[in-house]
Amino acid sequence: MSYTLLVQVKKTEGSILRLLGQIGRRGYDILGVTAKLTADAKSFDVTVEFEPIMPAPPAPQQPRPADVLPALVAKLVDVQHVELRAPGGRPEAAKAAEPKAKKAGKPGEMAWEE
Repeated sequence: MSYTLLVQVKKTEGSILRLLGQIGRRGYDILGVTAKLTADAKSFDVTVEFEPIMPAPPAPQQPRPADVLPALVAKLVDVQHVELRAPGGRPEAAKAAEPKAKKAGKPGEMAWEE
């Protein structure tokens, strides 16, 4: 069963490659990709057709749920919006990625994200 992931990513070096790598490494087979530059030329609208991969034994023979993928993709720095569409074409889950604020301390201290 294939799904469609609609993603808006910033137009930065390697942003689409990182997106596709995240999907492939997490147990999903990419069936097709379409990327179009937005009207303001600052981001891409990417459509990814995918299906969950059946894991190899001795792992349990259950594919990873498709509804996990939007949360994984939203963690990427350049992702602005993610929407998962079920096989029937209806939106199943939507998640807007918001930039993470960094806390800074005294000069020389490292910043961290929460």
